[in-house]
Amino acid sequence: MSIAVFLKNNIKNIPLSIGKVINRIPYSYRPGLGYVYRKRKKQIADFESYSSEQKHEFIFKKMKYIVDHAYFNIAFYKDYYDKSGFNPKELKSFKDINLIPIVNKDILNAYNLEKRSCNIKDRYVVNTGGSSGEPFQFYIEPSSMGHEWAHMHHIWGYLNYKPKDLKIVFNGNSNITNIIEYDAVRNHFALDIFADYKLVSKKLKIILGKHKIKYLHGFPSSIYDFALFCKNEDNELRQMLSINLKGVFLGSEYPHLHYRNTIEHVFDVKTISWYGHTERSVLAYEKNDKFKFEPFHTYGFAESNKIDENNSELIATSYYNFASPLIRYNTNDIISNLELNDDIMTSFMILKGREGEFVVDKSKKKISLTGLIFGRHHEIFNYSKFIQVKQTSIGVIEIHFVSRDITEQKAESLFDSKNLNLDISFIKRKKPFRTISGKVNLLIK
Repeated sequence: MSIAVFLKNNIKNIPLSIGKVINRIPYSYRPGLGYVYRKRKKQIADFESYSSEQKHEFIFKKMKYIVDHAYFNIAFYKDYYDKSGFNPKELKSFKDINLIPIVNKDILNAYNLEKRSCNIKDRYVVNTGGSSGEPFQFYIEPSSMGHEWAHMHHIWGYLNYKPKDLKIVFNGNSNITNIIEYDAVRNHFALDIFADYKLVSKKLKIILGKHKIKYLHGFPSSIYDFALFCKNEDNELRQMLSINLKGVFLGSEYPHLHYRNTIEHVFDVKTISWYGHTERSVLAYEKNDKFKFEPFHTYGFAESNKIDENNSELIATSYYNFASPLIRYNTNDIISNLELNDDIMTSFMILKGREGEFVVDKSKKKISLTGLIFGRHHEIFNYSKFIQVKQTSIGVIEIHFVSRDITEQKAESLFDSKNLNLDISFIKRKKPFRTISGKVNLLIK
């Protein structure tokens, strides 16, 4: 087992006193991820200074390497490329990248996970539903930690973040047993977003009395809800937070202007957002302007597939996931306002993607569906094609799932409902619920 995996599995065994010492060690020198972290940090800096020709060469080499690996080591890619009439030998320069066939979830899900993966040491499985609610399972590698941190720290650095700075994180983790718990690997306090904010406040005030919390981080919808609580019900907590707070990091959901304006006003800080996927194939951030996302081509290759005059699909390639490669992967997110420089996409705006959708629990607290559905590891994802949520009354929801393999009773046992103040029933469907325009949204309205 790698050091990175060991730490990931033992974060709750490391107390805050030791964690604070650990997090004064620069990531560049940390066992298990330091080498990759240093390499990526250098690549980020170097790429920004490259000429167009150098950028083309960098991207081409990364694409060529992952394509060759996939074709010669993974059954799916060998089969799919051969049937598509594509041979990796055709890749000779940057301009040939568009010869590579595009893949999507439907194409990949038609193959068994092992048929589209490679047996890499210490790989581990993850799943996602993305913005569509369609489950998708794949492997990632422990080395991805250094890769991820290098890029995320670069983004957060725009708000003067340092890895030793403490954060409070708002996500859908169901393993939080004591409302707020310290995570030494990530050096943050993870907050149970499903808990009553009055209970959260009591514990958080104790923490704020001992430690300087400099950043909030998580789902925009959840931080927005928390900001409203501070503004309307607990001004003391608001004041205690504002003393040391330097910024807010908005991830995993689209950062609606209403959400972020409220957050910035309540806490009097700046926010920054980024666009990424659990699939780790694309990462873009608000480098200069809000809602204008600039992709890291050191993270993966981001490109577009034109739909009409104004809109395109976002296509992405993960350079470094050799366990379950995603090559020219159609994210199914629609982008617009594209800017390019010498055929390299430099920025885009999200037209359709992940948005904050809520259900309301018995205490009339808004629960982010991103946190409820995709922030938890539900086993039901392994047996269902689509998962959607319908609220029938306050505190009562239905989980609608499309599956040929499990019953409604079995679905209930495969759904992680810990910490939730909700009555949940399960409805099996032959087809997902669609809007008039044919969309399959997470929330059935």
